[in-house]
Amino acid sequence: MACDKAQALTSLHRCLDTLAIPSIERHFITLHTFHVHSLDLQDDIMRLYLQIFALLAMCSLFAGGIVFRGRRLHVERSDESLRKQRIDEQVLPPLLLPSRTTHSRMFPKKHAFSYSYLFVGIPVGVSGRISGMLSVDSQEPGWFHVDSVDYLERGNGGWTLAEKLKAYLHTQGVTDRDYAFAYLVTAPRFLGYSFNPVSFWYLYDADTKLKYMILEVNNTFDERRLYLLKGGNADDAVIDEEADMPTSDLRKCSKQLTFSDRWAKDFHVSPFNSRKGSYSLRAIDPLAEFELSGHVRIDNTIVLRSSKEHPKLVARVFSEGEAKDPAKISVSESVRFIGRWCWVGFATFPRIVWQAAKLSLRKKLHVWYRPEVTDASIGRPYTKDEKRLEVFFRAFLTHIVHQSPKPLRIIYKSAHSEEQGIVLYSPDFTYEEDHGRTVTLKVLSPAFYSRFVHYSHWDKALDCECLAKDEKHRTASLDGLPDLPKPPPLLYEQAQVIKYDDKSDQGASLFNRIRWLGMQHLRCPPADYAHHEGLYALRHPAPSNFDKFVKEHCKDAETYRRIATKLFIAQRFCLGVPGLLDALDCIFRSALLLVSMAYCDRVQSPIDIFRPRALRWDDIGSLMLTLLLANSIHIWRFVKA
Repeated sequence: MACDKAQALTSLHRCLDTLAIPSIERHFITLHTFHVHSLDLQDDIMRLYLQIFALLAMCSLFAGGIVFRGRRLHVERSDESLRKQRIDEQVLPPLLLPSRTTHSRMFPKKHAFSYSYLFVGIPVGVSGRISGMLSVDSQEPGWFHVDSVDYLERGNGGWTLAEKLKAYLHTQGVTDRDYAFAYLVTAPRFLGYSFNPVSFWYLYDADTKLKYMILEVNNTFDERRLYLLKGGNADDAVIDEEADMPTSDLRKCSKQLTFSDRWAKDFHVSPFNSRKGSYSLRAIDPLAEFELSGHVRIDNTIVLRSSKEHPKLVARVFSEGEAKDPAKISVSESVRFIGRWCWVGFATFPRIVWQAAKLSLRKKLHVWYRPEVTDASIGRPYTKDEKRLEVFFRAFLTHIVHQSPKPLRIIYKSAHSEEQGIVLYSPDFTYEEDHGRTVTLKVLSPAFYSRFVHYSHWDKALDCECLAKDEKHRTASLDGLPDLPKPPPLLYEQAQVIKYDDKSDQGASLFNRIRWLGMQHLRCPPADYAHHEGLYALRHPAPSNFDKFVKEHCKDAETYRRIATKLFIAQRFCLGVPGLLDALDCIFRSALLLVSMAYCDRVQSPIDIFRPRALRWDDIGSLMLTLLLANSIHIWRFVKA
């Protein structure tokens, strides 16, 4: 048998030499020709394949080493920059803070849990690596890493923690003279992953007094809320005794309390709590504790109260064990520390899901569905499709303003924009005469762009997405519109004026016309749509104003068509989740590959270069099916486009 395979292999190589096929393609042809049913290391063909794979692996390692070495040559080591940034006034050093978090739910049903947790303390303004254990904004991350991209406002790529903090405080009316230095306590990344429910920013004045605190809260939907606390607004009442916390801990926390505040709740965190109510914070000053005991310790207690002032939830995070200085930790201690705490960050999200399942299935608590973020919160990040749609929407809005027959000014603020806003003027606008005809459009969530394409009429889109009666459904806000419904609002006057001739279809190919027509028929209302206007798009599929504008004025209209079609299909068949559609596409393509391989393996092929024979009429069907299956992925890609 081995002799027959060797002879067949020799014949194959002679045939390929005659056809002048490159050597690499020969190996692939040989691989698809032979059916290896068992791994026989004595087989000449198997040994040849092993040698080829070993050679390719060596080449890959060699090329990867060159690339890695090249990157290291261009990366500036950050240890020196860290030492240069260390100043004598820096009273709180970078630290690893082993901690514990406890949650006690008191109303309407009791539930409590406690987990170990890991925080790190970072003096804001420091960057670089610290003995490989801890790093801040470093191009060579340590085991535990803090990246400024994960904090404060989105969209400010390349900014340091200090720069982002200063920019945020300026928007809140806090100047550089109001604080001297800041200390961040947060959960670090490990191997690039982190899920960070809450971070604490401590801001001190020149007299080392804790003047402000910032609570940066993240929910499981990757939305964010920043609370700037100035202290002194909380009651001195002790936390309710039903909090399932030891009395000694309560007394100790009360004695060492140095910062307290209370504020209204306006951010969706837990599906078992509404967006109403209030929070109160009681926190130990880590700098004061450091001055008294020589050790940095954190102890923060947050109480959630309902709108009727019933204590519902008590959450506490506190140091457990001795803080570790990454600059002084030994190698053996580093190994033990990593082994003990490396898994905590990965377990945070599963722990949340597990406790939520208990509350839902065992406690039968009411579930509050996620509302859209308010103007004071930060929406989730863009998806790739939403980022592209934002460019189309901006061009569309610019076109509307430029075509306005009446004076109009629009201040457009996109989601997570680094800019303060884009101001658009109509040709006849003068500020002295028409300053009252100004509309401010602020996008609150990137979901606005993916929902906007679902509407056949853009004025209805603004009505539903910006002016919904319930603010929980608003993905954008409009300010400056007249209160009276008649005459029509300033921005909507253009809906009946701007017309498109739709000349783009005249030179379009047949396939493109079919694709655009298919997109129009697939158009459907967006998720959680409660307005009757959405049914119009289903009964009378027609291109929207947005579609016509993109076809006539945008060069990359096909990109828009693909994105819109994907969103419509996902909404109709995949629960409105485009990622699920991508997963189904991957599964389908894998199935095509498996079917092709199974068919070619089990069915006698009409063409076999090792056993040539004359073709018969009954081979035509098998041959056509083989070619069809072999190119099925390419056909699917063409159809899907």
